[in-house]
Amino acid sequence: MLPAAAYPRRRWATLAACLTLALGLCGYVFLLGPHHIEVTHHRLRAQSADKGLRLVQLTDLHLDRFGPDEKRWVAMVQALSPDVIVISGDSIEHSRQLPALNALLQALAPTPTYVTPGNWEHWSGVDFQALKRHVEARQGAHFLMNERVTLTQEGRAWQFVGLDDFTAGAPDLALLKPAESGVPQILVQHSPGFFDQPAVRDRMRSQRYALCLSGHTHGGQVALGSWAPWRPAGSGRYTAGFYDVPGCRLYVSRGLGTSILPIRLGARPEIAVFEL
Repeated sequence: MLPAAAYPRRRWATLAACLTLALGLCGYVFLLGPHHIEVTHHRLRAQSADKGLRLVQLTDLHLDRFGPDEKRWVAMVQALSPDVIVISGDSIEHSRQLPALNALLQALAPTPTYVTPGNWEHWSGVDFQALKRHVEARQGAHFLMNERVTLTQEGRAWQFVGLDDFTAGAPDLALLKPAESGVPQILVQHSPGFFDQPAVRDRMRSQRYALCLSGHTHGGQVALGSWAPWRPAGSGRYTAGFYDVPGCRLYVSRGLGTSILPIRLGARPEIAVFEL
């Protein structure tokens, strides 16, 4: 039996341990979590297939400046030697951040890069013509807002369909149609809730995309396993990872930036790599 004087010491030790744990968790959530980037690799072509297309997806950058963190993103992407880069929305939150986006795109040169809008581009009040000019000031970079472009790599063509954002914009469903001559298509649309809309499902049932890409959810930013207590409007039933939807396998990336609060726990920032 412990002497009576030991009980206060024991309580203080327990309290100190709890405080240390709480401070460590807060330190991770605010200081380390938002910078603890995971590179995820996804092979969608047969092991025996010839070289296809290596695509790197970045999303939800929420750029404020082109600083050390953003330069680290660029170095990580360049180390992956992508054939094409897709930036699938929420790159900026305000028009004053356009120079930061331009600097990021310049640093990613000369890799072909396709940028689509997210809800924050709409909410920022940015002039979309100015946004397009900033993106396309870099050779090989294209801003796709309800547009389709063809990329040719080593004699093989790929079509990229970049739609406006579902949450705050007006995606053009007329672009959801088969490509000419059987060219594989990649569909990019920021908010994954789009893919559960009845009109979208009806149009996509009759075709097949090589890959569909979204972001928007941040993986919840704070998640316990697959459960995220909060996701933004427009997320639908999606949190992160692969989902089977009519017409394609949809990948919802956790993205790189943060929104509302600069925190991450159980939803590491992500650079996603696809072998197509």
